[in-house]
Amino acid sequence: MSDDDFISLSLKNILQNGIQLHLETIEEEQFYLSKLFEYMEVETEFTPYLRGEATIEIESADMQLLVELLISQSTLFFIPYNNKVFDVFTEVLKFIAGNHEDIIREFRGVEVNKIQTIKDMKEESYAEAKEQEEPSSDDDYEWI
Repeated sequence: MSDDDFISLSLKNILQNGIQLHLETIEEEQFYLSKLFEYMEVETEFTPYLRGEATIEIESADMQLLVELLISQSTLFFIPYNNKVFDVFTEVLKFIAGNHEDIIREFRGVEVNKIQTIKDMKEESYAEAKEQEEPSSDDDYEWI
């Protein structure tokens, strides 16, 4: 299989199956789509339009509808309307590569991929054990 065939097959699979984003709720999907909309509006020459709560339509500079982006069940789908969707496709991939973890972290309010060292884990377990061992001195003499 040549490199061109591999790329064509990969693009075909993405267009057919979408990109799994691992989002947990409909609200998170809507938040992600709003961030994608903002990115497309500010960082690209394309004109995005929100259509409903789960869809963005992307137009070219000459007002031709190029593609529809839809998030459903945590999967981003591309619905092409024009043969010139490769530029939009690359912009979406650039957005996902540069912003995906930050958007999830912003929505969920937690660290997504926090990697702890063994030293950090020992310190946490020591602090937890110390909290459990310290009995309250006021409670010890109340029974008398």
